[in-house]
Amino acid sequence: MAAQVEALTSATGLISLLDENERELQFYGLTQLNAVTDRFWAEISDAISRIEILYEDETFQHRQLAALVASKIYFHLGEFDDALGFAMGAGELFDLTDTSSYVQTVVNHAIDTYIARRASEASDIDPRLEAVVERMFARCFKSKDYAQVIGIAIETRRLDVLEQALVSGDTQSLLSYVQHECVDLIRSISVQEQVQELLFKVHMQFDTPDYEAVCLCLSKLNHPKKTAEILDMLVKDHIEDKILSAYQIAFDLDANATQEFTKAVVAEFEAVSAAGGASTPATQIASILRGDETLKLHLEFLFRNNKTDMNILNRTCKLLDSRQSLAHNATTFSNAFMHAGTTVDTFLRNNLEWLARASSWSKFSATAALGVIHRGQIKHGFHLLQPYLPVDNTSASPFSEGGAFFALGLIHACHGTEKVVTYLQDALVSYQGQNAEILQHGACLGLGAAGMGSGNEDIATAMMNVLFTDSAVSGEAASLGLGLVMMGSCHEATLKGVLDYAKETKHEKIIRMLSVGMGLIMFGRKQQADSMIALLIEEEDPLLRLGAVHVITMAYCGTGDNGAIRKLLHLAVSDVKDDVRRAAVTGLGFILLRSPEQVPRMVELLSESFNPHVRVGAALALGIACAGSGSKPAIAILEPMLKDSVDFVVEGASIALAFILIQQNETYEPKVAEVRKRFATIIETKNSEGVSKFGAAIAQGIIDAGGRNVTIGLTTNDGQLNAPACAGMLVFTQFWYWFPLAHFLSLSFTPTALIAINKNLKAPNLDVSCVSRKALYAYPPNVEQPVVQAPTKIATAVLSTTKARRGGKKMGVADEPMSARSTEDAEPVRESAESMDVDEVDTKGVQKKARKAGSDTFAVSNIARLLPFQEKHMKWPAGSRYVPVKHGRISGVLVVKDTMPEEPEDLVQSMLPDDLVGEEESVDAAMPEPFEYPFDADSA
Repeated sequence: MAAQVEALTSATGLISLLDENERELQFYGLTQLNAVTDRFWAEISDAISRIEILYEDETFQHRQLAALVASKIYFHLGEFDDALGFAMGAGELFDLTDTSSYVQTVVNHAIDTYIARRASEASDIDPRLEAVVERMFARCFKSKDYAQVIGIAIETRRLDVLEQALVSGDTQSLLSYVQHECVDLIRSISVQEQVQELLFKVHMQFDTPDYEAVCLCLSKLNHPKKTAEILDMLVKDHIEDKILSAYQIAFDLDANATQEFTKAVVAEFEAVSAAGGASTPATQIASILRGDETLKLHLEFLFRNNKTDMNILNRTCKLLDSRQSLAHNATTFSNAFMHAGTTVDTFLRNNLEWLARASSWSKFSATAALGVIHRGQIKHGFHLLQPYLPVDNTSASPFSEGGAFFALGLIHACHGTEKVVTYLQDALVSYQGQNAEILQHGACLGLGAAGMGSGNEDIATAMMNVLFTDSAVSGEAASLGLGLVMMGSCHEATLKGVLDYAKETKHEKIIRMLSVGMGLIMFGRKQQADSMIALLIEEEDPLLRLGAVHVITMAYCGTGDNGAIRKLLHLAVSDVKDDVRRAAVTGLGFILLRSPEQVPRMVELLSESFNPHVRVGAALALGIACAGSGSKPAIAILEPMLKDSVDFVVEGASIALAFILIQQNETYEPKVAEVRKRFATIIETKNSEGVSKFGAAIAQGIIDAGGRNVTIGLTTNDGQLNAPACAGMLVFTQFWYWFPLAHFLSLSFTPTALIAINKNLKAPNLDVSCVSRKALYAYPPNVEQPVVQAPTKIATAVLSTTKARRGGKKMGVADEPMSARSTEDAEPVRESAESMDVDEVDTKGVQKKARKAGSDTFAVSNIARLLPFQEKHMKWPAGSRYVPVKHGRISGVLVVKDTMPEEPEDLVQSMLPDDLVGEEESVDAAMPEPFEYPFDADSA
């Protein structure tokens, strides 16, 4: 029979059988047509009506076979809806185990249709469609393909199937997979919450739940009370293992949760623990949740491992004309980024003359740089800035004082204490006159940084009051600060007030920052932002369309959502405003930051656009998505852009390359040395454009940020979105319009460290093994400072005839010129050199072999740099005295258990100066000598 089918050259004879009256002949015809459909579908399609008639005839016993043949014909015609309809009518004859393209395509279309119907909450879903999907689930369960079941169950909102999949396989690993790989990709916030509740339910079914994962679920669900109860339960039993687990949970919550949530947990935890009596573990947990311990450990790490190359900074300062505001700002930002969080301000102290040349807003930025350098010193923030803050509500130097307000907020970024917040709120209303708007500008930016994500409505009200004064200077900062404070809240009243005011005011600066603020308020809200996006995207005002871009970017940040990408690409190629097009292309980097390998392919053509704004947007998108990865495809696209004819494209390419190559050395990525040299060349070339030099100088600061000990961390060590870092990066891109906003990039800097602490929150001396070459992770070598040689006196030329006439002596070999010496005299030197070359090669060969043999493994000590791409090669040594409480991660702050508590501990000694270790309230703590900028009193 098979041979007869293969020998067919036409299906006409088989089609004619369908017109017979005998049911057996019709059945035989359908059976044969089903076998040859893939070959003769074009011919059979002419008889599709006859096949459909047989299917619709309820008296025909084999109508399901007719449906299957019709389905295959419609599949080949590209009519997938009809193909699915008839496939559902085929019942069991539609074999889901078949791996043909027909079955796979129809099944995929069935799932997509089912997903769409479930998402629209339709009540009239075809039972036959549900049957196909159920059969698909059964097939996956039978083959134990639980990951596929989980994906389809989440998309179709079948939580019953999701729960069945979680408990059928390796539950712990599947729970981790859903939490870290699936949940953040769900578009609907309500469905996301339902999935989190299900994860919480499944976790709690274990006899000993993974409380770290449980608390992560609760933080996503915004349940601070339940989180506090779990922490209290772990502590009150006074069992060391549980206490250490509680410490680790607190550190993870500080790293992953919002400021609003951690403050609520602290309040609930203190209330619960107070009822049972205060204890040392409870006090320490509260301190960890407030961020005090993490900030202290990061300060220690950044200070003791600071490897800033001052030669680069000094040379940049020397080459750039500090009398120009652009050049002065470039050096300010470069210094701030290089020393971010290190507390080292020696460059400022050693260059007072350069510092004194700052004027107006350059002075504002220079003072605010202190906040970047001293970020995290929340115990000494006021003391450090005391020389620059106003005294008795009297302003003497508004630009430096406004910068000090901003610096105070940066020092307390995401950890705003009540004292700092109250002080900055008072500053909004305490100053009047022509200089008030400059001080309010700094205070609003400081409040935004300190209160980021707190959802504090009192701060929001104070910001709105400043905004409604309709001052371009203070209103711009209030718009941004409002978005930062209410970040991710989707607060309807705030959004309505912001949108209405954006349509009323005539100040472009205010509207532009309100568009950024709206994006921040909708951070992570996904589908909830769609209505606002649809409203803004149709506005005639390009600044409001810019708001649509920022809302898309922030609402779908890190999701890789195809719908959001389509909208941004449409705006990038069709909008008439360059600012909108640039922001739309840049936004692609935020949306795809979790799948950076897709970005180079997506923006490759955009990077060659005739429009320079699109090109610079493509550069920034590459830098943001591929930050710290050393992506070779991204570097290949960006390198030619360093030679672009437009200065701001060169600026954007320089910054993007610095993002990508941060913490990379020449051994790991050979392009690093070439790119660094290119930055220096741009700065040294006299005819380079000022904007190009500005970008190169900032890039030098970024690539060596934090003393070469931080990276751009848009996700946390646990794979969660780092909300402050994403906000800081978005605001940094606004330096295009307002230079002081560049300081917000410091919020994206994440220390790359191994920090292990014991039950007393002290760091013991320990080593962890790295099975790889040490050279791959070494700090880049410092740039050699050019040696200036003193001029040497040239000997007076004396002719040989004159010398012979004067002295009567015969000219010796030493007196002859080199060209006149005999080859015999020079030959021994050549032979000696050749023999030395041979010896040198042999020596290098021996050294290379020895180095290769002994470089496979090296030890990484506690509180030392640990690069993200190094972590996969790390191994905790077997038999170590200290064992981490949390498994599967070695970077970041790790709580370790001492397996030999009876032996004395060898602790890492702090290298921070004494004045940085003591408490702010301590009267006996010796504070450093006040360091005042050499700014004269100024006025607006």
